[in-house]
Amino acid sequence: MAVTRRQAIAALEEIALWLELKGEGTFKIRAYTNGARALNGLDGDFQELVTSGEIAKQKGFGKSLVQKLQELVAHGKLAYLDNLRAQFPDGLLDVMSLNGVGPKKAKLFYQELEISDLEGLTAACEDGRVAALAGCGEKTAAKILEAIQLKKRNASLFLYRKARSAADKIIAALRELPQLQRIEMAGSLRRFKNVTKDADILASTEEPAAVMAVFVTLPEVDTVLTHGVTKSSVIMKGGIQCDLRLVGDDVFANALQHFSGSKDHNIALRGRALCMGMKVSEWGLFEGPEQDQRIPCLEEADLYHQLGLCYIPPELRENLGEVERAEPIGPDGAFPRLVQDQDYTGVLHCHTRASDGTNTIEELVRHAQGLGHTYLGITDHSKSSVQARGLDVERLLAQIQTIRELAPTIPDFRLLAGVECDIMVNGTLDYEDDVLAQLDYAIGAIHSSFSRSEEEQTARMIKAIEHPAVRIIAHPTGRILLRREPYALDIEKVLDAAIANNVALEFNCNPSRLDLDWTIWRRAAEKGALCSVNPDAHARYQFEYIPMGLGFCRKAWMSQEHILNCWPMDRVLAFLAER
Repeated sequence: MAVTRRQAIAALEEIALWLELKGEGTFKIRAYTNGARALNGLDGDFQELVTSGEIAKQKGFGKSLVQKLQELVAHGKLAYLDNLRAQFPDGLLDVMSLNGVGPKKAKLFYQELEISDLEGLTAACEDGRVAALAGCGEKTAAKILEAIQLKKRNASLFLYRKARSAADKIIAALRELPQLQRIEMAGSLRRFKNVTKDADILASTEEPAAVMAVFVTLPEVDTVLTHGVTKSSVIMKGGIQCDLRLVGDDVFANALQHFSGSKDHNIALRGRALCMGMKVSEWGLFEGPEQDQRIPCLEEADLYHQLGLCYIPPELRENLGEVERAEPIGPDGAFPRLVQDQDYTGVLHCHTRASDGTNTIEELVRHAQGLGHTYLGITDHSKSSVQARGLDVERLLAQIQTIRELAPTIPDFRLLAGVECDIMVNGTLDYEDDVLAQLDYAIGAIHSSFSRSEEEQTARMIKAIEHPAVRIIAHPTGRILLRREPYALDIEKVLDAAIANNVALEFNCNPSRLDLDWTIWRRAAEKGALCSVNPDAHARYQFEYIPMGLGFCRKAWMSQEHILNCWPMDRVLAFLAER
């Protein structure tokens, strides 16, 4: 199977880790980290750019790096990377990937304690050897143990976007089959769950054997677990299990509803059906004295209507009040119109190559215009985010001037000068007020000191919310899905402060963040909190995270009115100008 851009990026990032572990020079390491970053933001067909040599004309790709990419694309492997791997035990990569460890600590553990895998590191943390090392201590050992447990706990889970992308490829391939009648995503992916163990696909056909024969031999498939006539399970190249179920088209709607879940939602529907003298399952909706007379349901909506309910969107099916709300009785009987992709009007959190992004301001503007957006806010990192090449005062002021000069030249579009400003430990911001006053708005964000107490972290956040320049708080809980837990925070106090100060809280669409979580947004929106949905894009292609983010907003029962970026431009500008 052809090497993908994502696999090439992972290879370059892994090379950088091994080089840092070896103690190679900063410039050599940076060549690979910068190469991975540049590759992440590169436009065009990756395979074509590499094989043709056109990639050498792009910024960030020197001769050596281009040669390695060409070898990787041509042969599916890279001798240089294989050689680096051979110099160290395999388990060290797992050690380096732990949150809070990295190459430097991994090297220390390897050299001083001969630790080469997670099992050895666990033992050394538990028996005090890690705590005894210079620069570590008991707190470090405890945090590492937490990181190991988190990694093990999440070992079988995949991010929504990764699983969805894999399943979409399967669906696209099968949709071309003439034997197929209908095909849809099912399971937790259809309901927009943050992480999942597998991907469920449902299809209808009169020739199941022929469809299954194609499914188990698709190029995306790595291992076939089971191969049946109506159900097969495979492991895909990315490690995700994908299950395909085939049914007749007459029961497709019933099966789709059933296998979309959730389990609790289905239990609620079954209970309702029983009270109405009916029976519901994946095989249909039945009535009559023996509950053996099937009621035809061509679409899912037909099933819900037969049960006396409005259609319930799959995102809401968690048995969290949606069944009761779907009863079309009284003024609150119908669902509000949930937010849709076409409601989105513009991005307020993205990064350029001035900090750790890969595109210029002009490139991001053109991309936003192509998506039909009416405004764009540039928010590079502030000076304390050294790891992200944060802008010092001089560079920030120069960027503001560039934006002010460029903005009038763009018809029917507003270009805004913002910044993602670090919130210091004491709750102050990373720039003085006179600098912040020259911006259109500031986004407050915590990027350090995650281990503070709940009381300290909450006070820190609220102080930033109360600053007049701050209009949005980015990724408010700081979690990284599958890798880092949220920091301690009294979220109710934060919500109250945001509402009182008319500050928006972000739903960050980065697939590893999805922060604030949809479960929090469900009650936050009800309380009156304002949401800002942003891709936190570091490359223009990451604007494609937005529809996914809006899906999670629907899961939180959010409408257009709840989301700042779904307001008309003039209203957005008025909000940013407040305070």
